[in-house]
Order: sequence, then C-alpha cells, then structure tokens
Amino acid sequence: MYIRAETLIPIGFALIEKGLSTGAVMALVIGGAGASVPEVSLLSAMFKKKFLAAYVITIFCIAIIAGYVFDLLVTML
Repeated sequence: MYIRAETLIPIGFALIEKGLSTGAVMALVIGGAGASVPEVSLLSAMFKKKFLAAYVITIFCIAIIAGYVFDLLVTML
C-alpha cells in the first residue's frame, strides 16, 4: 500500500482515536513508507529479486518489532 508519511499523520491520529494501538500505527507508518509500491518497483529495477525480497522482509520485520516495542514503551509510561 502506498502511503506518504505526511498523509499518514492525520490518518494515524484518527485510527488511534478509534481505538487502534499506537504500536500498530507506527508499524503501518514504517511498513507503508519503507515498502510502498513505488519504492519496491524502483528498487526492483536496480536490484536482483533475492535482494529485493530480503529488503521487503527486513522492512516488515522492523515494522512489526517497532510496533511491539512502541506499545511496550507506551504501556510503561
């Protein structure tokens, strides 16, 4: 899904107000900005498929881990 980071800020606030956790919103921001369709299509023209798959998997793993860590930090405060 293509999401610009500037566009996601008001969407993220609306999602948080509706009850979505802040960690899930952070994971959406990281995953949406890091592995968007234009980004992946641009990188696919420059890199081999193995490297591109590693990139996308890494972005999604980082987004998931960051979401959990952010939720953990928010609950501790």
